[in-house]
Amino acid sequence: MKNISIAFLGLLLIYGCSFKMPGLKEVKEPFTGGKYESNGRWFRGTGSGESMSLETSKDKAMLLAKQRLAAGVQTQMKTVSEEYKGERQADKAMGDFNDRFQSLTREVMSQVLIEVQMIDSKTFQKSDRTYICYVALEARKKTLYKKLKEIAAQKTSLSDKDKKYIQEMMEKAIKNLDDGE
Repeated sequence: MKNISIAFLGLLLIYGCSFKMPGLKEVKEPFTGGKYESNGRWFRGTGSGESMSLETSKDKAMLLAKQRLAAGVQTQMKTVSEEYKGERQADKAMGDFNDRFQSLTREVMSQVLIEVQMIDSKTFQKSDRTYICYVALEARKKTLYKKLKEIAAQKTSLSDKDKKYIQEMMEKAIKNLDDGE
């Protein structure tokens, strides 16, 4: 009986995966899959842009890819700071450290986004003569963490205690990277 149930579930899974929605055609966009997703070493972002102007379509794609990459960095930094804060619960002096750290992260991102690398780009012209451009970007996590440490050390608006927290937090994040170094 158990074998019949497993076989039935297997058939149901195969049928469900091959099911097509009537009237809909699946579109495969460039730059999807693991190669274009953030991982232990890289922050990555992809974007597309469409316009009658080739340059405008490229600018739109680049802007969206940078926004997505920055959003991934913000999420990661929030996770790193929350983990660090959790480890240091006994230290009540942290106060609103997370807010100050997130503000610093946004500032660093505005500088670091200039240094991102383009993994790939593709441009197509549609039959209506509009252009659609796809872009994939990446930024190395280790570089970003080191830049954050460097800028934090120079910030006069941060207390020595905040600077120390950030140094420790970034050292731990760098140590935990799957960076192959």
